[in-house]
Amino acid sequence: MSTKVSNETDKTVGIVAYITLIGFIIAIVMNNDKKGEEKSFGAFHLRQSLGIIITSIVVMIGLAIIMAILTAISWRLGLTLSSILYPVMYLGILAFVIIGIINASNGEKKPLPLIGDFIEKTLKSTFE
Repeated sequence: MSTKVSNETDKTVGIVAYITLIGFIIAIVMNNDKKGEEKSFGAFHLRQSLGIIITSIVVMIGLAIIMAILTAISWRLGLTLSSILYPVMYLGILAFVIIGIINASNGEKKPLPLIGDFIEKTLKSTFE
């Protein structure tokens, strides 16, 4: 599912949606008064951005629980693994954000790899 849009303001909403939580809120406001395909494009990227935010929170909580358990077993093991896993997680989040920005700037409604289709199924008509 990859469709193109040519309107620059639609691309702006898509790009801004991925840039911090404040950008996400601004994109919601910018997309609120649009209609039709313009609104659909912005809503798609808002859903993808919200999916990144939710996924990040869930992964951070899960990783914190795992690190707490490992640290209780051996503080060195917990410290060593956390110094590896946390940067990998942050790089993964950054990769999703960059891919989303590239898709939005190209005017494409293309789901993010790994999580994009699940986000679309789960959040269906959010922001429409």
